[in-house]
Amino acid sequence: MLRRIVLALVALTALTACSTATGPQVGAGTAAVVGNATISTDLVEARLRTALPVLVDALNQQAQEEGRQSPALDAPTLAVQSRALLGLAIQHQIVLEATRRQGIVVDPARVEAQVAAAGGAQSTATTGLDLDALRDLVSDQLALAEIGRREFDRLQVTVDVGTFGDKASAERAATQLASDPGVGPLAALPPGMQILDRTVRPGNAQSDAVIRTPSSPIFGLPGRTVALLSPQQQQSTPGAPTPDPTTQPWTVIRVRDRSLAAPAPTGNTVPSALVDARTLAQFGRRAVQPLAAELGVQVNPRYGTWDPTQDEVVAPPAAAGSIIPLAPSVAFAPTAP
Repeated sequence: MLRRIVLALVALTALTACSTATGPQVGAGTAAVVGNATISTDLVEARLRTALPVLVDALNQQAQEEGRQSPALDAPTLAVQSRALLGLAIQHQIVLEATRRQGIVVDPARVEAQVAAAGGAQSTATTGLDLDALRDLVSDQLALAEIGRREFDRLQVTVDVGTFGDKASAERAATQLASDPGVGPLAALPPGMQILDRTVRPGNAQSDAVIRTPSSPIFGLPGRTVALLSPQQQQSTPGAPTPDPTTQPWTVIRVRDRSLAAPAPTGNTVPSALVDARTLAQFGRRAVQPLAAELGVQVNPRYGTWDPTQDEVVAPPAAAGSIIPLAPSVAFAPTAP
């Protein structure tokens, strides 16, 4: 429930790493580094102070709905909110670089119109975001929708996907898949827990939960990599213990190929012209994920760890997914149409 509260605080517009970078490093006063850009702890703390009244109201409402006493605003709850706010700031830096590279200019008038529609200066009381943060969020969503529109019809990925009972099993499978062109451990999984050599597009209608939406992580993973995806973290009632992520099911995805040269949409493939702006923005967020890996994202451990597979800040470190490249010797036979 708390995770939904946090997401609600930052989703008010109707739209919705592995690194070898040698730029700035995380140090005192730095919450995160994205490529050559730094995000200060002062920024995150200031935005957290702005968000606190809305967070307290949300927690009180949740407690009232569940018929229990309102909880204290404890350290774990504040940490969840801090990670969410830091994640927004990181995403903003990634989107800025993506728009620079693609020559996308977001119309300031559109941003101000959406900010005004959200309440303008009074929106802080409902969103928990100050005006600068709200403008950044609106601008990012508009930019991501445009990025999504440009790539929706062009992207296709060929993947092997398998779900394993715990992190250790998934890590062993990922290591083997990164060096062996055969499907290996995935083929040994029971039916329903594997997808083998499947080429997928964001406009395809898919039945499997891992790949059925344009916001799926598979559209954000670099080509010729193997990714370990952690189970979705569910924030429990404040004060309750958090399940050990290493003992939950983990997903392994091998991206055989990632291409922006897909043929024009036909048949059951929905074209971008028929996709709403919110969905395009959600897909756009995945579309810029490879750029995040290229730039490199470093997070101050006081906030958590950057998860390059889910594009967010997580805690504890064991909850973070990872991406490893395929060995250069790995070659696949052409995929059948």
